[in-house]
Amino acid sequence: MMARLRPSFARSLVLGCRAGLLVFLALYTLCALLNMKLGYQGNESASLQDRVWNEFRGVVLGQVGRLILAYSVLGLTLGAWMGAGLWALRVSRRAVFWGSALGCLAVEIPWVLADMAHHPHLYAATLYERAAWTKALLLAMSGASPSAWRGAALLAVVWVPLAIVLSGGLRPPRWAWVPAALATVLALGYAGGRLWQKAPAPASPRPNLLILAADGLRPDHFSGNGYARPTTPRIDQLMREGAQFRETVVQVPRTGPSWATILTSQWAGEHPLLHTLVGHEAREARLTTLATVLGNAGWQTAVVSDYAGDIFSRFPFGFQRVEAPAFNFPDLIRQRMLVTHVTLLPWTALVPGLFPERGQFPELTDPAPLRRAAQRTLEGFTPEAPFALLVFGSSTHFPYAAPAPDEGRFIAPGYRGPWRFGASPRMELPPDAPPPTPEDIAALAANYDAALVTFDAFVGNMLEELERRGLTDSTLVVLLADHGESLAENGRGLGHGDHLWGGEALHVPFVLRFPGRVAEGRTVTSRARSLDVAPTLLELLGVPAPETFRGRSLAPLIVPGASKEELPELPALIETDLWFSDRDGQPYQQVRLPYPWIYDIAAVEPPQGDIVLKPEWEAPVEAARHRGLYFGRWKLLELPTPKGVKVELYDVVIDPSEQQDVAAQHPEVVATLREQLARERPRSLETR
Repeated sequence: MMARLRPSFARSLVLGCRAGLLVFLALYTLCALLNMKLGYQGNESASLQDRVWNEFRGVVLGQVGRLILAYSVLGLTLGAWMGAGLWALRVSRRAVFWGSALGCLAVEIPWVLADMAHHPHLYAATLYERAAWTKALLLAMSGASPSAWRGAALLAVVWVPLAIVLSGGLRPPRWAWVPAALATVLALGYAGGRLWQKAPAPASPRPNLLILAADGLRPDHFSGNGYARPTTPRIDQLMREGAQFRETVVQVPRTGPSWATILTSQWAGEHPLLHTLVGHEAREARLTTLATVLGNAGWQTAVVSDYAGDIFSRFPFGFQRVEAPAFNFPDLIRQRMLVTHVTLLPWTALVPGLFPERGQFPELTDPAPLRRAAQRTLEGFTPEAPFALLVFGSSTHFPYAAPAPDEGRFIAPGYRGPWRFGASPRMELPPDAPPPTPEDIAALAANYDAALVTFDAFVGNMLEELERRGLTDSTLVVLLADHGESLAENGRGLGHGDHLWGGEALHVPFVLRFPGRVAEGRTVTSRARSLDVAPTLLELLGVPAPETFRGRSLAPLIVPGASKEELPELPALIETDLWFSDRDGQPYQQVRLPYPWIYDIAAVEPPQGDIVLKPEWEAPVEAARHRGLYFGRWKLLELPTPKGVKVELYDVVIDPSEQQDVAAQHPEVVATLREQLARERPRSLETR
């Protein structure tokens, strides 16, 4: 009777396909029903969801189709695989069907758990506050070994060919030795080619440039700068082998405007990236940048970035090669739809080209793909000409998503609060929302520090790559950031770009190593500005700076044998970016000119779907920006409010955390610095 019920091989494949398709379509339905709301980093808006459905219905339905197709292909493939194995076991039709379904789950469950253990932050937005059991599951997976779960998933796959072979169902034909022999010959030929390849061409006599940067990188969290945790052993070594500026100030602490100032050596207002949501005119402007100057001088230029570096794919900074993610509203919709499908996420890592929006996840900032991209780029440079490579990572950008094994390493035992897996600024805060507790703030810093450990390891990998290629002595290595990060210290909120209090978001590292041309172990006390970065690098590389560069070279302060004399003090301008929210409950909301939140003042610009500020809001946004400057021991702030401009003054020498406003005690200093700010601030900002 059993023999009659045993299906043929083809029938077993069909039964397995049906079972696999049923399982994975059920998983799709489960994820879709449980995650109907569209949000971004914990922020949701009913009006935004209505707009998405009304104006971008085609994008939504297209992504639904892609997701169903991916689930279907996965189910059919795994189901057929399990069906083939069960056919070898000579079981009944019913056993093939249900066994294939269970086999698919036996692969799916440990595979998801392995990815959850490796990237728990990727699943936190969907699962941490979903239910008590999903929270417990995520906490249990944090710190677990991804390898063990991957091994379990692999065992659920490899039994199939073993079963077929042992059952005698797989008899290789007589000619099977042909492809095996061909593969052996090809492998030996490849190995021989590697062994006997020609010696590399002589390296260019001109030096290379490698800039290693991270979004939100804070130098005061470097262990080499006195921070208590062992966060940056490789960066500390870089500082010992080179020079660093103790204080480097950015103008606008947001990625786009800040990188524009760094690369053009112009203030925002002189270059067109006034804020984060500029329109196509700014994106099409021809800019003279560090990249264009070096490219014209014969350098091979490239930039490689992950999630936070979409700015490089959208703005013409002049790099000859660009490998950076896109960012537009349709991609944002696809990204947020994909991240809720926790049962599909681990499979997208196997074929990232099918879901490129995976590379835009703020919750997925593992630098391993970035390292591979940087290595490919280095491999593509020809040795006859020098290269200039900028590598920009996102590990230290919120939500501070370190992968295993660094994830959670600094979290206090037993902490189960809302910031266990990091946090992102909230667009809307309920009026009765409790303030973060000291334990929450400590957890936020712990997540940030774990992310910093991850970036530090990446820096070490890149320095080892230079050494492996014999480029250490001929390469100027620079450690940099676009801005720092506020981590809810002193009740000032988290993130960057919204306020100018404190130095957490305004100060960035500026470390340079160049054997024989940069002094070892030197710390410069003179204040540097992001405006000065490009001129300094050009002088060290022996390339004249163009007349459009406003900054000055600080190279005389760090070359071997440099005198201890400081350069004359120059003002460091600072400004906020546009505000995304008018209801986030942060302290800056109490001292600002009001305008609506981003859902009302932004538009989606065709044809790519870039998110831009509506033209009618340019002037109100510009008028409302907080602005100020550093000069000597003083920091001046001007905060426009409905009642006039509120002026604050801080003595950053005796009060580095800026707790005491001393404007009333020093009216003459306030008057002088306000005159200086009005004189130095680009006139285009005043007249917009």
